[in-house]
Amino acid sequence: MMIKNHLYILLIFEYSISVGAQNPSNEVSFEKLISKFKNYGSEWGFVKKDTLTEPYLYKDDDFNVLISENPIHFEIDTLVLKNPYYTDGFDDWDDNYINFPISFSAIYEDNLISLFGNGKFVCHSLNDNSRNKKLETELNSKKFKHHWVIDGKLYAKSKSILFSRLYQWTGIKWKSLDIKIPVGKQPILFSDDKFIVYRKCSGEFGGIIYFFDRQNKETYFTESTCANTVISNNGQYQVLAHLGHMIGKSEIKIIDDPKKLSKAKLFKKREANLDYPDKSNSYSKELDLFGIQFFSTFLIKDRRLFLTHLNESTFLTEIDGKEILVVNPLFNNDKYTHDPITRTYGEYTLINMDFYGIAIDREVSVMIIKDEKITLIDWNENHSR
Repeated sequence: MMIKNHLYILLIFEYSISVGAQNPSNEVSFEKLISKFKNYGSEWGFVKKDTLTEPYLYKDDDFNVLISENPIHFEIDTLVLKNPYYTDGFDDWDDNYINFPISFSAIYEDNLISLFGNGKFVCHSLNDNSRNKKLETELNSKKFKHHWVIDGKLYAKSKSILFSRLYQWTGIKWKSLDIKIPVGKQPILFSDDKFIVYRKCSGEFGGIIYFFDRQNKETYFTESTCANTVISNNGQYQVLAHLGHMIGKSEIKIIDDPKKLSKAKLFKKREANLDYPDKSNSYSKELDLFGIQFFSTFLIKDRRLFLTHLNESTFLTEIDGKEILVVNPLFNNDKYTHDPITRTYGEYTLINMDFYGIAIDREVSVMIIKDEKITLIDWNENHSR
């Protein structure tokens, strides 16, 4: 597919804006974001300075980006959490990935549960971000290599190579289970009483989203490069995916009935891309855009927000037809991630963020959203640019 090479960059205009509630403490300032768009120069396409007027930041044939007239104020915190098992016992700096979680963090009973390469958990209370050492001691009675939260219950796979088993935390001890869950080491994007949803991502080489039927144990799939968020709404499954290759792209697939998708023939192939396509055509597309990346989507007060990346900036938006409305500039910088996932845990939304240049495909940061508070946690050091 030929990608359009005509991107439009911001007209240099004298425009600053601070909008929000009448209470000054709740104002949302977009001045820094606007300034960044003003001074951004793209290596792609051509600059067309005569196409923009206030309040547009960016225009393309398929979408426009502008400041929302109805912004959302968030209390925003950023902090760094240290891996207590950090080591510099490696020769090549590229091996520093070993100091980052081996399994994407999850939220369990108001705690951020993270697992490191030595098989030990690190737990932080979401009330004050302090270490929950009591819970750590209990969970670390065994060593593990992967963990997940499903239906509010904490599961983990033991670290043993030959005799790895699945365990469930009872609240008192680890209980060995004979059941199997469909994932190997992949994170779970979504689960309900019908399906466990997970993905395989191979970047520009493609990706797949899998729906494991919890009743009949069959697995259904369709292509999605690469799925980062799954939302169930009115019986439909909405799958947001993005790809950062070249100028980037994003799509939303709507799946009415996952059981109408193609079946995955070989369950053991969950770790690899399948060599056969989904021929069902049992989905529709709500969105399909080149030139912009949506890393995540979640709901705040019945408003559907998108963690959006454009022009080396990351911010929050809403979508209204062709208009992409910036509702909050977040950190006023670039918070990039290659293959994030988003899950909802009760009243919390958790975005797990990787970055190839820091820790390959391991988690380097998490973003936690609750009500109108956003907390960005970086592992070991500040990773924002």
